[in-house]
Amino acid sequence: MRLLVIGAIILGASVFSLLPILSAHYFQPTLKDSFKFNLYFLPLSFIGNIILAWGFIQGSKIFGNTVMLGGIQTGVNALLITVLSILVLNQKISVYSILGILLIAVGATLLNK
Repeated sequence: MRLLVIGAIILGASVFSLLPILSAHYFQPTLKDSFKFNLYFLPLSFIGNIILAWGFIQGSKIFGNTVMLGGIQTGVNALLITVLSILVLNQKISVYSILGILLIAVGATLLNK
């Protein structure tokens, strides 16, 4: 059950990491396009939110707190947004991005203890 909860947190965080990349890739930064994007991706956002909420609810029962789960979600978000930005948006990664991801991973590891 623990792996299922952590998997739900990772899957939900993955959905919410993908959304800003899709927005930046396919839509212009206008109010009209923001409405269109949110309307088109509302089902995906809804499903991601349900998965994430289930993971946090079950995780609080199993682990006794949600701090570690929040750390996992933050780490997955940082890692996936960086990777997807490189792959989808063709952006360059900086040393500061790598350092930030490493610090988040260390923080999530320390929260787990």
